[in-house]
Amino acid sequence: MVPVGELKVGMYVTIPGSWFKHPFVRSRFVVSSQRDIRWLSATGISQIPVDLTKSKIARPKLAENIFSENVKESADREMISSELMEALTDRAIPQESKAYAVKSASKIIMKKLMEKTPDEVMLREARESLYEVIDCILDGDQLNTFLLTISDHDMYTYTHSVNVGVLSLLLAKKYFGNSDRHNLRELGVGFFLHDLGKIKIDPAIINKEGKLTFDELQAMRRHPLYGFNILNDVNQLTTECKLIILEHHERVDGSGYPYGLYGGEIHVYARICALVDMYDALTTDRPYRVKMSPFHALNIIKSEIPDFIQKSLFENLVQLLGEN
Repeated sequence: MVPVGELKVGMYVTIPGSWFKHPFVRSRFVVSSQRDIRWLSATGISQIPVDLTKSKIARPKLAENIFSENVKESADREMISSELMEALTDRAIPQESKAYAVKSASKIIMKKLMEKTPDEVMLREARESLYEVIDCILDGDQLNTFLLTISDHDMYTYTHSVNVGVLSLLLAKKYFGNSDRHNLRELGVGFFLHDLGKIKIDPAIINKEGKLTFDELQAMRRHPLYGFNILNDVNQLTTECKLIILEHHERVDGSGYPYGLYGGEIHVYARICALVDMYDALTTDRPYRVKMSPFHALNIIKSEIPDFIQKSLFENLVQLLGEN
């Protein structure tokens, strides 16, 4: 849903409620001019569904010029440029541009972290920068539609980390509702860093086309423990965040790794990350297979849901994707 006051020419809208029955009003159309926007505003409709997949809007110039993966590197140890940080904190910029800022800042942060084993100073800088990103995501629902629409699907580990970080945070927000028992700001950092341990894995294994050998598979399965140890060594993040990293490949039936935990032994925060991690992996091209459609991926995941908690998380994920 987008407030009528934030509509743009080119957006594909659906007229809600009783207006569907009006003989002279199209129920679905592309906004062609400011006149259409003024008319919609005059009807008294406050918010309206927008289908971005059918919209014909260009990415804002601001997003093209600033919010890209190729944004200039920041000086010294700053994670992201002051220009991009300003965009994250500016409440006046359009939500679509804000979404590009969030995704670009996230990718820059994760790319820097995945280049080499981070030390305490780098992780502290990354955490503070991720707080700015996470605050944007938690700040309002209008941003979510744009964030999920511009999800990236390349094979870079840091891109996968961003996709999982964003969607896991949105799922946690939806699942836990208004409960104050969960620090979503801290959880978001854990979600973004869930694959940090892969910096200890040979890139040839991560990018291998075809089936991994037994030894390669065993090496890959160590990455949750590597990530946990990195954070332990530099004394960063909460215990719950470390458990996200350690347990995001555990499975309720005990078939996961690194410890083969069962059911309730797996923290719910790690379960959220595991579900989204699986969804993003299935809907992204990999060296050994092409990506699946979201519908196909969700059907596969549904067939493997073993218990009530996981079923509830899955239902919330489906609703979240459907709403946006």
